[in-house]
Amino acid sequence: MVTTRSEPGSRRRRSTRVSQSVMLRVTGIDGNGQPFIEQTGTLALSSQGCSYFSKQALPRNAWVSLEILDEQTDSSPRRSQARVAWVRKSRNLPGLFQVGVEFEAPGNVWGLSNPPEDWRPPGVSSESSTKAFEQEMKKMLALIETGSYYQWLQVAALSTDSQVRHNYYDLVRQFHPDRHMANPGWTEPLHKIMDAITTAYKTLTDDEARKKYDARLAKSGAFILSRNRSDSQKTAAECAEKAQECLRAQNYGGCILWLRRAVEIEPTSAKYLALLGGSLSASAPFRREALELLQKAVEIDPWNAAAHFHIAALYEGMKLPWRARSYYQKVLEIDAGHEEAQERLRLLDAETGSGKTARGKLMDRIFPGSRK
Repeated sequence: MVTTRSEPGSRRRRSTRVSQSVMLRVTGIDGNGQPFIEQTGTLALSSQGCSYFSKQALPRNAWVSLEILDEQTDSSPRRSQARVAWVRKSRNLPGLFQVGVEFEAPGNVWGLSNPPEDWRPPGVSSESSTKAFEQEMKKMLALIETGSYYQWLQVAALSTDSQVRHNYYDLVRQFHPDRHMANPGWTEPLHKIMDAITTAYKTLTDDEARKKYDARLAKSGAFILSRNRSDSQKTAAECAEKAQECLRAQNYGGCILWLRRAVEIEPTSAKYLALLGGSLSASAPFRREALELLQKAVEIDPWNAAAHFHIAALYEGMKLPWRARSYYQKVLEIDAGHEEAQERLRLLDAETGSGKTARGKLMDRIFPGSRK
């Protein structure tokens, strides 16, 4: 998800913000002059900096050191110095803060393979960027000659329409001929790329066309649609377990990171969608994404009481009790003995018209019994 909304107290954003979780190790000096070290995960990132959950109430303009960790490779952590631009108490997670930092030296320190265009530093020469783009264009043309629609759009057989759409528009932003009019020699290959990915997009977002295409691939043996469900489920379950470990340690950024990975592995799992949506709803800037994930969960599994409950809690936190009520009622239709839904409805009835709605501890609702 990409947005350009600014955080309170920050300077006007100079590059596109990407809502993505990356594991961080943060070190620095706290407000009491004591050194600290903590591991967390980003809530959002850009070429200028990032935001993350922290246990530290850091003073503005303090300097911290960020180590960008990648547990999937053996590469050394990438380190950057950053200045604290803003700090805000978390409304739903007592004792935690959301911290926004700006890099000493802006750039694609995150190592994203296809960052937004406005992430390119002003000092990068047009010659080097031209050569880099020509290489990307050649790779894409070669892939079109040999790969499948899924490979063209960099998605998997189980990817949802929204994932296909997201990747397609990323490629459009990168390869559309109108964005490269200064290089007329690229026009023909760029049109070829656009024609190919547009055909792939239209096919993979049409249920009937996608089924027929999958059948052709399966028949030709060029692409294996079946996946080892037990292995993928095990991996997603491991990610969820790591998320719960992070939650016990009050590492909410890390919790979100691992839940995102679980959803990437099992994009049609209502359980993991509900867990991630519930976790993101604890941060006001991500409530819209949280709501989308939770609604996707109930669309996949209309009888998922947890997803309905998280939506209700989200609406209640947004001061929309009339919307929360219908979801709490749905929870009770599914599970008549759901004590917390019963209690929330009782409180809503008692407080109707008062404008006051008591808030529970959101993360405890997501992982009951996790704070032992």
